[in-house]
Amino acid sequence: MSTVAHPLLDAAGPGWAGTETRTPIVALTTAMSDFLHKTASQGLRPIIVSSEFSRMTQPLAQVLSAVQGRWVVRTRTDGLYDARTGVRLDAPADALTTVSPTTDNVHPLFVRAQVASTLQVVATVSTRHRVTRPVRLGGVAEAAVALFSGAEPTAWGAVEPLLAPWDRDDLTERSRRRVPLDSHWVAVGGGDRAVLSTVQVGRTSEGLEETTRVWAAVPGVGRESGATATAEARELLARAATVGLPLIGISFAAIGAPDLARRATASPQPEPLALLIGPVGIRALGIDAKRWIDEVGGTTVGSPRLPGVLLPLGSTDGGGWGRLNDVLSTLDPERLGELLNLAPHVRAQLRVSEGVR
Repeated sequence: MSTVAHPLLDAAGPGWAGTETRTPIVALTTAMSDFLHKTASQGLRPIIVSSEFSRMTQPLAQVLSAVQGRWVVRTRTDGLYDARTGVRLDAPADALTTVSPTTDNVHPLFVRAQVASTLQVVATVSTRHRVTRPVRLGGVAEAAVALFSGAEPTAWGAVEPLLAPWDRDDLTERSRRRVPLDSHWVAVGGGDRAVLSTVQVGRTSEGLEETTRVWAAVPGVGRESGATATAEARELLARAATVGLPLIGISFAAIGAPDLARRATASPQPEPLALLIGPVGIRALGIDAKRWIDEVGGTTVGSPRLPGVLLPLGSTDGGGWGRLNDVLSTLDPERLGELLNLAPHVRAQLRVSEGVR
């Protein structure tokens, strides 16, 4: 049986290696990053076991998902459950086997009420950069943090806590040095409003592909915060349309923890607020931007010479999934599938909607 020698290793079995922690915030620390890397390099799937009160940072959750790992919760008195689905488990390794949640197998702690929650704007944007031209990465992350905090990111890095002052040129150079390996970076904003972004960079036959994910807490309550989230979600994609060559982007309204960390509990399905199809996406879909806008609504954004399309979807009151399906149904399914294959992180966000593939 293959295994991995690491200080964080607490248990192992066929095809997996596990670590257990009781820390309130489970983060992508240097040690955790090293554990995930070595585990995945050995062809093993990592399992992180935490307490029922622990939360996981978005950067760690993203990396854990990328290496096909699982997060398991060990409760104080009532066994284990899968933090993603809530399904009860007899052992941590059972999380590696997919079991659909039902009313009979979901742990009651997974559906417990939360003391505090906040409205969030969550977005994913895929951008292409031609290597035949000067490239500066991190533009979407910088624009997003500036939108939500009024200033550029305060710190960035590959692991948490983030210690280096924000520097797009340094991020670009470090990503370039890692090619052909992918790079994964995290940036955070300062101030009173929680805002976080991750940047993933990979080399393809078309150039550098940059995937930016953003989470931002929305101030206020009720309809006021809902209106703010809707406006900011659309403005975020409009700003992203001016960076590089956008492929596709989508923004949502979501409910989560005030500090943006993931909780091991059920959460409402996010509501789509806006969709960006960049010039590369428009060409891949074989459509005329202005004619398509006349048909489905929206506005042109980005470069006047190579415009993209920004489509408003729903609001925090709902309607986004229906509108999104209506919009996508006007496109050639084969071409749409090819576009989404170019932006797998965006495709993953769309999979939660029935009928959108």
